[in-house]
Formats: sequence, structure tokens, C-alpha cells
Amino acid sequence: MKIFIIAGEASGDQLGAAVLLSLKRMVPEVDIRGIGAEAIKGAGLRESLFPMEELSLMGVAEILPEIPNMLKRIRQTVDAIRVYNPDIVLSVDCPEFSLRVQEKLAETSCRAKRIHMVAPSVWAWRPGRAKKIAKFLDGIMCLFPFEPPYFEREGLKAVFIGHTMMGSGILDANGAEFRFRHMIGNDRKVVGLFFGSRKAEIERCSDLILDAACELRKENPDIYFLAPTIPRWKDFLEEKFKERFLNGMVLTDEKWDSFAACDAAIVISGTVALEIAVVGVPHVVTYKMNAVTWKVFRRFVKTPFGHLANILLGREAVPEFMQEKARIENIVPSVSKLLSDTEERRLQCHDLKNVRSFLMADNKNPADVAAGFLIDSISP
Repeated sequence: MKIFIIAGEASGDQLGAAVLLSLKRMVPEVDIRGIGAEAIKGAGLRESLFPMEELSLMGVAEILPEIPNMLKRIRQTVDAIRVYNPDIVLSVDCPEFSLRVQEKLAETSCRAKRIHMVAPSVWAWRPGRAKKIAKFLDGIMCLFPFEPPYFEREGLKAVFIGHTMMGSGILDANGAEFRFRHMIGNDRKVVGLFFGSRKAEIERCSDLILDAACELRKENPDIYFLAPTIPRWKDFLEEKFKERFLNGMVLTDEKWDSFAACDAAIVISGTVALEIAVVGVPHVVTYKMNAVTWKVFRRFVKTPFGHLANILLGREAVPEFMQEKARIENIVPSVSKLLSDTEERRLQCHDLKNVRSFLMADNKNPADVAAGFLIDSISP
């Protein structure tokens, strides 16, 4: 089997890698080409067509200056796929780029099956996209159970696979062992700081989160801060820790155990916030974006929540501090309540236990379900 994969950011790199590894267990020989980073390379990608980081853009203001380069990369990717002539083109999230590639590919003579994983949030904004997408995709794999009907009614084959993080070891996260390995006392409060992976997120939100950490330290000088991140941002965040004399560590491994070692967390809204929810760590989410992007976002987005856990639960179980509410004076008191045995902490811990039930299809490994869908897509 020949497969061309397209991932555009760290979360997509992880999701795609999990599916590729499952696929390789089911199919004797899988040849992989495409665009990815360390995780997908570890799953068998020889070399990325170009650096995946070029695609890690978000928001109107951030994307506009990069349009010429994006158009060039779209043409380059379509050309590479046509030369490679794969059985499947699997695009993972990053719809601004990957779906444009799939659409252009549909206009060519390439006979590869065009499959997309991580459905665009048509339930949140621009529901008309489902009809357009159905015209050029052969199948779509959805992470949430309420998504397939939006695409099936347009004639597109859609399947709920669950979220691939559920098969990644997240359910075995052991915070106690992490604390033991790093000599962090069980009675010491640990706060997780989660910054996201995109350049725009780091630029707009890192100082806010770190300044909130400094305020929390004033309340409890013994607090220990953990900042799990990707290798790209490790040195940058370590320097930020030093500037503020924060006691803690920035790390790029032991991901799930480090999550579980936290008593509470401040988290960028996005995939990492859902991961923290699954681990069961009480947290708050925050986000700041370009003012123009925010205006567009608020005009078109239909859901009242930004955090996927809140969307799944149907209420604001986790406090959200977005844009103008993303202020230290809002974040710090909320996190402080989660560090003590308060009603807020007890209620959120109870709610987070229910999030997991939304993220698995019949208790099957999501990556295995996705791999099976890919195999079926090219079966006679």
C-alpha cells in the first residue's frame, strides 16, 4: 500500500503517526510519503516534502501574509502526489491547506482515494462547508460522535473513529511515578502550564500564562511549575522560566505522566486542553488571538464554548478566559480555587470523568478504527 500523508501541526503529526503505526500492523508493506514532523517520521515517513512548521498558521491576520507561499506549497504537494501515485491521500486536520490540496487533486487524473481525518467544525461555523467537502473527498474520519451526520446527509462516507489520543497511553498516565522520578513531593502543589504549539499561540499567550504563574507563586512560593512542550519551543520557554525565576521544568518527553502529575493547569484552548481534560486534571483555558481574527471568529462561530470538553459536556464545566477575558486577574483566582479542596475543584473533577466516554467508538482503539477505514476505502 502506498499512502501520502499531510499533517500541518503538532497535534496532526501525533494523530497521523498513530494511524500509520496501526496501519503497518494490519498491512504487510506500507510505503509512506508526505508532510509531517518527528512523530510521522517515526512511523515511517522517509522525509517530509517540506518543513511541516510552514503550515502551522492560524487566523486571518496570520495566514494572509503567507498566502503566496501557501499557494506554492499546494501546487508542490499536488505535483508530488501525482508523481508518487499513491493508493490513498490522507490529510490530517489543517483544513486551510490540506483540503485545498485534496480539492485540487480531485481535478486531476490521480486515482488515489482522498480521505480526511479530523472533520472541520461545521457544527460550529460555516455548516455549508460539509456540502462542498463532500464533492471532492471519498471519506472523512470524525473524532466526535455528533459529527458524521453533517457529512452523511451530503452523501460523503463518514465514520466516528474516536480520538486517537485514547489509544496513545493517555489512560495509563501516572503522575505519582513522575513525581517520584523527579523527586517532587506528593504534598507539593504542581501547576501545569500549556502553551500550544503554533507560533502565534506562543507569541500571544506565553507571557500571559507565565505572568499568571508568577502571581500564583506569590500566593504559594513552593508551587512547582511543569511546562510540557514540543522540542521547537523548549529553549524559548526555558529562557522565559529563567527570566521569571520560576521553579519547575520545561520538558518534551514523559508527556502523559507529566500531565497527571499536575494538581491544576492553565491551558491554551485546543487539542492540549482536551488532553488535559481526559487525564482528569482540573484546569482553566485561555486564548488570545489577533483582533481581526477574533472579530471574524465571533461573527461566524455558533458554539458558545471554545473548549472541546465544554462543547462535549454541553456547559462550561471548565472556566474559559478568551480574548478580552484573558487577564491575570481572572485566571489566577480561578486556578487558586482548583488547587484547594473546594467545591469548584470537586465539581470539575466529577465532570472531567465523563469526557472520556465521548472519545471512543465502542471501546476500540481509534487508530485501529481509522486504519481499518483506510483499508476498506481501497478494497474492491
